[in-house]
Amino acid sequence: MKKKEILTLALLVAILPPAWAVASPYFGVKVGPIALIAAGIYGTNGNNFKDAFKIAAGYLAGDLWGIISSLIMAHTTLNGDLTLFMTLFVLGFLVVLISQWLPKVFFMPSWLAGWAIAMLTFNLDTSTSLWSLGLQVGISMLVGVYYVGALMDKIQRVICRADAQK
Repeated sequence: MKKKEILTLALLVAILPPAWAVASPYFGVKVGPIALIAAGIYGTNGNNFKDAFKIAAGYLAGDLWGIISSLIMAHTTLNGDLTLFMTLFVLGFLVVLISQWLPKVFFMPSWLAGWAIAMLTFNLDTSTSLWSLGLQVGISMLVGVYYVGALMDKIQRVICRADAQK
């Protein structure tokens, strides 16, 4: 990576994610840092905007899977370990099948990561309603893909392209 690209990326990482971190509580989103995690898979996938929708859809499906997992765990009368295993088994199995049947709709890595992020978040914050927290997690994931990931990449490309044309 050229020095200009590195400095541009460093500056954008220093500006955009912190701006969301500061602004997110004003929008009622107290899990803003999830956006940075979500941007990671977008970037690891090569910053391909053509894949942004399926990455975002995967994250939102993972968020929904987290809600479903939490509801199952909260309302079971079976042994907790057995319920956890069976829930992860069935839902994980379905993630793979559905994402392979619908590869243009769901990106399996973001679905699995979104599910893990949601489950962890829901387990760490038991004072916020599951539905409110699920919405906040979903918003942060979308911000991660489109604002932190795609917008940052677009700005960097424009800046570096303008510099190359000089």
